[in-house]
Amino acid sequence: MNGTNNNIADSDYARKRREIFSLVKELRALGAENEIQIPRIAVIGGQSAGKSSLVEAVTGISVPRDSGTCTRCPMECTIVTPSEQSSWSCSVSLRRSGQPNEAFSPRLTSKSDVDIWLRRAQTAILSPHASPRTFQDMSYKQLKDLTSDSRTLKFSRDVVAVDIEDPEGTDLSFIDLPGLVQNEDDDMIALVRGLVEHYINDPATIIIVTIPANDMENQQAMRLAKAADPEGLRTIGVVTKPDSLTSGASGAREKWLNILQKKSHKLKLGYYVVRLPDDDERAVNPSRQDLEQLATRFFQGNVPWSSLLNSGRLGIPNFIDNISRVLMRIIKEALPKLKEDVHAKLQEVIQRINALPEEVTVDATTEILNRISKFCTDLQGEVYGLNDDKKFVHDSREIYHAFKVAIQCTAPNFRPLENPLEYAALLPPRVEVEEAIADFRDDVQLGAPIGLLEVRQVIKDSTGWELPHNIPYEAKKRLIKRFIDQWSTPAQECYDAIISILSNTLDEKTEKHFGQFPALEKRLSVDIRSELVDYAEHGQQCLVDALECEKAPYFMQNNHYFEASYRLWLSHYRDLHLHPYRYIPRSPVSSPGNIPVGASVAPTPPIPQIDAEIMVMADVRAYFKVAYKRVIDNIPNTIQRHLNQKMADNLQNRLVAKLGLGGSDSSQRLADLLAEDPTTKNLRVQLQTKKKRLEEIRVRVNNFTF
Repeated sequence: MNGTNNNIADSDYARKRREIFSLVKELRALGAENEIQIPRIAVIGGQSAGKSSLVEAVTGISVPRDSGTCTRCPMECTIVTPSEQSSWSCSVSLRRSGQPNEAFSPRLTSKSDVDIWLRRAQTAILSPHASPRTFQDMSYKQLKDLTSDSRTLKFSRDVVAVDIEDPEGTDLSFIDLPGLVQNEDDDMIALVRGLVEHYINDPATIIIVTIPANDMENQQAMRLAKAADPEGLRTIGVVTKPDSLTSGASGAREKWLNILQKKSHKLKLGYYVVRLPDDDERAVNPSRQDLEQLATRFFQGNVPWSSLLNSGRLGIPNFIDNISRVLMRIIKEALPKLKEDVHAKLQEVIQRINALPEEVTVDATTEILNRISKFCTDLQGEVYGLNDDKKFVHDSREIYHAFKVAIQCTAPNFRPLENPLEYAALLPPRVEVEEAIADFRDDVQLGAPIGLLEVRQVIKDSTGWELPHNIPYEAKKRLIKRFIDQWSTPAQECYDAIISILSNTLDEKTEKHFGQFPALEKRLSVDIRSELVDYAEHGQQCLVDALECEKAPYFMQNNHYFEASYRLWLSHYRDLHLHPYRYIPRSPVSSPGNIPVGASVAPTPPIPQIDAEIMVMADVRAYFKVAYKRVIDNIPNTIQRHLNQKMADNLQNRLVAKLGLGGSDSSQRLADLLAEDPTTKNLRVQLQTKKKRLEEIRVRVNNFTF
């Protein structure tokens, strides 16, 4: 290094630079790059663009060069000048995706040891099927033999991290990416290109592109950099092999002069020209000072470089010093956002951890009993409508309403006409009968019409030894039985639908309260399903009993309501018999124009020859309304009380009894049931590890000050 670096080694700037690069090194070692965007430098170029020589010149170490051992995974190099006088040292570690650094080499104190350890580390990265320890003692030959192993990857995104403490160095951090290949199969070319693009597309990455002086136009690396950074705001061009320009290449020399003078191919961070040692020069193991002197003499003695000696753009020392300053400035500017990003990531992880089921902190018996208690309390909340979410209640209400409509549809469709089939439907009724038939005006489709002839026949069939002018009660019973017998089907459909809702609710609550533990969920699901079968059988019998209560003998005590309804229906039927035009005829028939709909509101005189039939119609219809009002409440109440509520109230004791807590092996059995879902368990471990890592990163970032 030149004298300038020695002069500033102990300056405040050097201290700050050392601290900031040490911070970056610590953050990367913690795996922070998987959580936040840390500014970095990425070096890219073709395999023959002088990239390896540039890396060696910057780091002062040798990297693998021979055929088959070129860079096949990213190599992250961090150079830090020690705060106290100490000798050169280096360590090599591995960083798998999303993981902190994994120590690999011992602390190396001789540069000659670095090459073999880099080869070992790269082989370990390319061999995920084997433990890294496998490669720590391998020789050059053993490592070379592994290149033919089919399990060894050609390339990897995992990183070899090289940490160097160099008293003579300049604080710097960069990542050397595999060289872009051309003479490989298409899949391999695409793989390497994708790896390079993965890094350089990150807007926090400074892109260093190595460009051979004699082959600028054919560089794939420069094209990729331009695609990732179209405006050239974060790209630096490094011209290698300037000595490859022959004396006759005046056009190329002029082109490079224009570029370096910012007349063409402009980049905000500019270009540098470096003269790197060839194979013969490297063979004698020259010192850093020797190489700098060789480069200086070259630049002084060759055009156009000799005209740029004071530009600060020639030679490795200028290159290192300037990019170190650039990276330091960018990291400094990024620190406030890094702090915000770390805080946001940490809060996100904490929220995800809190969203997971709580870990078990008590003994298995207590935990399971607590969960059963919460499950049953939750179920009671659904059944009794105490939970905030009323879905169970709302769904049940819909089913009970459908049951109500179905019962309405069983109402006897009496029409006081000799031939009711001549008419399609009833026009709007008179005001005084509106109340009587109000429940049957909307979505109700009644059965086939029952006219006077049919009722007369029922009366005739039911007549026994009655005296004249007595209507047999048996006739009314027969007509009542017709609609009562229809109630079992809608009642059963209602019951089955409620069973389905209850079953789905039990499944949801089972998963909610026991899903964290698959074995426990499976065991209790069987028990809960068995209980549902038992309670469903009990509820079914109660439903049958409730329907049986509606069968003969027909009885009621709501006489006042019955009488009021009877009078309305009687008046309604008599009026319809005298005014059949209140019905819509199936074929066009002229209605009397002088008798408007609803005109007659006075009671209609009885017609002796048909009054018996009309009285039977009114009697049966009035009883239907009384019984209908009763059954549409009784059936839902029976289901609620003898199925839903009974199960919700008694399930806890039944489930606890089935656990067999008194058995000698109960503790172990219950502990086995609390084996957590492996997916949830692994996710919790991952999130807790991530949380710990982010907390460490936050401490490092928050404690850092300029």
